[in-house]
Amino acid sequence: MESKFDKLLAFSAVFIHIFAFSGLVYRSQIYPHIPVAPEEAYGLGDVIDLLFAFVIVIIWCCAFISAIAVTLFNIKHNWLTSLKTLLYASVALIGYFYVKSSNLLF
Repeated sequence: MESKFDKLLAFSAVFIHIFAFSGLVYRSQIYPHIPVAPEEAYGLGDVIDLLFAFVIVIIWCCAFISAIAVTLFNIKHNWLTSLKTLLYASVALIGYFYVKSSNLLF
């Protein structure tokens, strides 16, 4: 029987990749077309970009907490799988911020 932490870990791993890909598509395609008001440092595009980053970090934190819980509670069964899934989610987190901060999108 799957625990709630197993399901949370699986959903987190999927959703972090969906949001990371969506954030990169937004950053490369839509962000340049959103104007910034005169004499303002940030615009609506920056706020949306910040929300993407915030959601990705929150989802990664959920994946981290659920992976630790699965590892501690089910040490005999699937601790290695939970750590691999956490690594998979961490690759999405690091990859998102690396590609977003570099000039690979432009």
